[in-house]
Amino acid sequence: MPVDIAGVQPPNGVASVSAGALTMGIYAAKSAVLLAAQLHLSNNAQRLLVYMALECWDDANNPGRQLPRRYFGRREASAIALGYAAPRNGSDPAFTAVKRAVRELTGCAVIQRVRTGGNGRPAEFELMLDSARPGQPWREEGRLVLLPSLDRQEGSR
Repeated sequence: MPVDIAGVQPPNGVASVSAGALTMGIYAAKSAVLLAAQLHLSNNAQRLLVYMALECWDDANNPGRQLPRRYFGRREASAIALGYAAPRNGSDPAFTAVKRAVRELTGCAVIQRVRTGGNGRPAEFELMLDSARPGQPWREEGRLVLLPSLDRQEGSR
């Protein structure tokens, strides 16, 4: 029987997560969505923050030995996250939109610039998000809220 990270046997039909499982941005992205709503970020800032979170590693256990929650992105990639598909992602309006979103995110201290891009190197940002893995990879049935279902025969009167 597979056992999850906490040493608990998962219920039937639920896949187990091994202790060495790699996660790229899923937990940081969840935090990004919640934080964006709490801070009332603009649409572009929300989109860029979630994209950055999905592109970073959640923890230091990763093949590239990268620091967790680090985004190494060029403006063109960030512009695609804001809806500027190629070849428009290299245009001045796309770069302006990226610059505004980054300014909003750094102004709220949601991200911190570690390195400025240039000379062929991408910019580097640290995302100030929680990317910790929750204690259990599945929800227990006792914690689910089950809504009553309407019987089709009763509802057809």
